Amino acid sequence: MLNNYYISRKDTITAISTPLGTGAISIIRISGKKSIKIIKKIFTKKKIKYNKVNIGIIYDKKEIIDKVIIIIYKKPNSYTGENLVEINCHGSIYIQKKIINIIIKNGGRLAKNGEFTFRAFINKKIDLLQAESIYDLIKSENKIYHDIAINNLIYKKISNNILKIQNNILDILSYIEIILDFSEEDIKIDKKKIYNKIIYIEKKIKILIESYNVNNIIKEGLKISIIGPVNSGKSTLMNVLIKEDKSIISNIPGTTRDIVEGKIKIYNLNINLFDTAGIRKTNSKIEKIGIKKTFKKIKDTNIILYVFDILKLKNYLKFKKEIKKLKKIIFKKKKVLLIANKIDKYNIIFNKKKIINYSIILISAKKNKGIKKIYKYLYKIIPKKEIKNNNFINNLRHYEELKKSLKYIKKFKKDYLNKIPYEFITIDLKLSLKHLYYINGYNLTYNEVLDNIFSKFCIGK
Repeated sequence: MLNNYYISRKDTITAISTPLGTGAISIIRISGKKSIKIIKKIFTKKKIKYNKVNIGIIYDKKEIIDKVIIIIYKKPNSYTGENLVEINCHGSIYIQKKIINIIIKNGGRLAKNGEFTFRAFINKKIDLLQAESIYDLIKSENKIYHDIAINNLIYKKISNNILKIQNNILDILSYIEIILDFSEEDIKIDKKKIYNKIIYIEKKIKILIESYNVNNIIKEGLKISIIGPVNSGKSTLMNVLIKEDKSIISNIPGTTRDIVEGKIKIYNLNINLFDTAGIRKTNSKIEKIGIKKTFKKIKDTNIILYVFDILKLKNYLKFKKEIKKLKKIIFKKKKVLLIANKIDKYNIIFNKKKIINYSIILISAKKNKGIKKIYKYLYKIIPKKEIKNNNFINNLRHYEELKKSLKYIKKFKKDYLNKIPYEFITIDLKLSLKHLYYINGYNLTYNEVLDNIFSKFCIGK
C-alpha cells in the first residue's frame, strides 16, 4: 500500500474530509499539482483569490451542482505542503458524490486512507510523531488525551525530546569518527565527555519509557489489590474506601472467594480497588481457586494494600521475617502499604513508620479510623506533575522503539567501559539512533512503519 503512496505522489488527490452522511455543510479537499487547474475548470469564478474566501458555483458542463465557498492554499503554505483546495458545499450526499466525481473526471483521483497527512509528512510540514498526534487528537475522548495530542502536535514536546537525544548520539558518532580518522596523530581523547553524553542519553530515554507507564496509569487508572490473611478486615476496608457495602463481611474465614471490584477517584484519577480472597493454606477447592485468582490479580496491580491484624505487631521480629518472605514471593517490586487493622479492639503502642522500607499505618476499618492516612498515601504516589504537564509517551509503537534504542545504548556503554575499540562499538550507537528515527520519521525509509501508521487514518485526513 505504501509503495503506491510513493509512486503516486505526483497525482492530484481528492476526498471528503467531513464525516459521510447528510449535514449542513461538507468539506471536500483537493491536493496536488493539478488542484488549482481542476477548480478553475469547474468553478464559475475564474479570478480566484488565494488564501481568501471565494463564493461561486460548482458546475458540470452546463449543469449547476451547488453554490459553494472555496479557499485555495498555495504551496508550501498548506496542510500538505502542496497546492490545496478546500470546497465547502452543502451536506447532501448527492452533492458530495457529484463534486468528487467531477474532480476525478477532470484529472484527480480518490485519496487513500491518511494520504493528505502522509503528504504533509513527506513534504516536511510535520514529523511522524506529529502525524500520529493528529490521529490521537481525532480519537481523543477526554481532556487529558486531548492535551497530550495538542502538546505533541502544536508544541512538539516529545518530538523535541527525541531530537535532543538523536543530536547527542550524532555528536558522539561525529567525535568518534574524528578520533578514527586521525588515529595516527596525537589527539587528546576526552573520554569523560563521551561517557557523560551516554549517561545523559540513557537517562532521557528512561524518562520517556517511564512516561509510558504513567500514561497507562492515567488511561486505565491505578490498580490496587487489598490482600492479607483471612479475617484481617480486607472486605470492611474495601467497603469503607468505596463508601458502599459491596464486599461481604463475616467472621467466618474465607468468605471472599472471588475478586470484588470497586472504584474511587483521587486527583481526578480513577483508582480501581480489588478485594481479594484471604491468603492461607486450605483444603477447600473453591477457596483455593479464590487464592489463585488473588495471586493472578497481584501481578496486574500497581499497589498492594496488605491488611493484617494489629496483634501481629506484638511479636515484631516474627512479623518482620514474615514481611521479608512476602517481599520475595508476592510483593517483589510492587509498591506496598502495610495496614495494621483493628486498633479499636487491641491497645497496642507501635511507633515505627516503616518495616523493611514499606510504609505502615494503623487503622480501624470498622470504626473508620486512620482511613485518611490511606488516601494521603495514595495521593502522594500519584504522578501529579506528569498528569499536569501531559508530557509523556502514549503510543505503544514509540514505547517499543525506545526500549530497543535503550538496549543498544546500554550495550555501547558496557563495551565502552570495557575499552573495546571504537570501530567495533559504533554500530550500537547507529542502531540506537535508527530506532529513534522510527519514532519521528527522520531519515526514515522503513515503509512498513509508515504503512501501518497512515492506513489507520480515515480517507480525507
